[in-house]
Amino acid sequence: MAEKKHSRVTESEKKRHKKAVKRNRFLAGLGITVLVVALVVFGVNKFISGMYNNGETIDEDIRTADDLQDKVINVLVCGIDYEAGRDLGMTDVIMYVTLDVEGNKVSALQIPRDVYIGDDVKTGGTKKINGVYSHGDEKNQIMNLVKAVNDKLSLPVDHYVTLDMEAFVTMVNGIDWGFEMYVPCEVVLKDNKTGQETVMIAEPGWYTLSGEDVEKIVRNRNYGGSDTQRSEVQRYFYASLIKNFKDNLTVSDFIKVMSRFTTYITTDMHWTTIASMAKFGFGVDFNDMTLIKPATHGYNVIYTGNTYELNIQHFEKDELADTLNEHFRPYQDPVPADELEIPGTPPAGEVTKDFGVVAASETTIGELLGNAPAQQ
Repeated sequence: MAEKKHSRVTESEKKRHKKAVKRNRFLAGLGITVLVVALVVFGVNKFISGMYNNGETIDEDIRTADDLQDKVINVLVCGIDYEAGRDLGMTDVIMYVTLDVEGNKVSALQIPRDVYIGDDVKTGGTKKINGVYSHGDEKNQIMNLVKAVNDKLSLPVDHYVTLDMEAFVTMVNGIDWGFEMYVPCEVVLKDNKTGQETVMIAEPGWYTLSGEDVEKIVRNRNYGGSDTQRSEVQRYFYASLIKNFKDNLTVSDFIKVMSRFTTYITTDMHWTTIASMAKFGFGVDFNDMTLIKPATHGYNVIYTGNTYELNIQHFEKDELADTLNEHFRPYQDPVPADELEIPGTPPAGEVTKDFGVVAASETTIGELLGNAPAQQ
């Protein structure tokens, strides 16, 4: 009967075995960790991407030139309003925002909703820029406006963001610490049916407001200076919003606030691009964030062939060209006024009232907050 042999294990072999076991456990653990991280990233990507509506990307010939894309990003931001009884959305807020990445600056062009866009653009008969969104030929309606801005103002557009106007209410109400806004003037609301007026804000100051209150203040059309004062109020809203976020926002707050109103957003951007742009924006000094409303000339006009009058504005083209060249073409050749396709005169028809020119307004977030008294 053969004798059973017992192999002898040396100390060095024992050590090698222990190391191999540890290494295999480490690799197995690493593999599980990588898998978990991959699943989490995939899940977060699907979750966050599902929060908002994904729109089609913009054609390359409309976007910023390839050699400038590391220096500047241009985004069209619009608030879409669906008033009661209105079947089609109107872009009641239109802002063209240039992120000067190389210069660490942000410039925002406020485009008035009543600007005359030209007779060759479909607007539903109003000839105003806020009617372009719903009346063009594009299936993705925001592309109607993207193309009009590019054609008429010779401005590239890299990305777009549209927000249902309900998003403003939801966003403000989603700020758990309370939204504080500086209101620069008295706010008197007027009932269009009865004509009755109600004082909402009696005097300038800082107020903690609900989303519904902010909507009433920002959209109120009963200010003494009409659209000029309304634009000023809107600028203070933007300044107050940025201040609230920069002063108080944490990562968890950001996720919480975003999750509450992103269902109202449509954009062509991936959420990682949005996060990158937000990070850049929060790193820009208040004094390097500029809000600009160009000079406009206002009229009441009865268009040729019509019997009713409409209020409409047109840009002062020479001033507009200078503004666009200075703030929105930081690394491009200037475009002279005569090469802009946007009209510089009112539409054909009978001018029933000439309101004259409203001067351009240019201010920074820093200046706006500096004009407001310190919060108590």
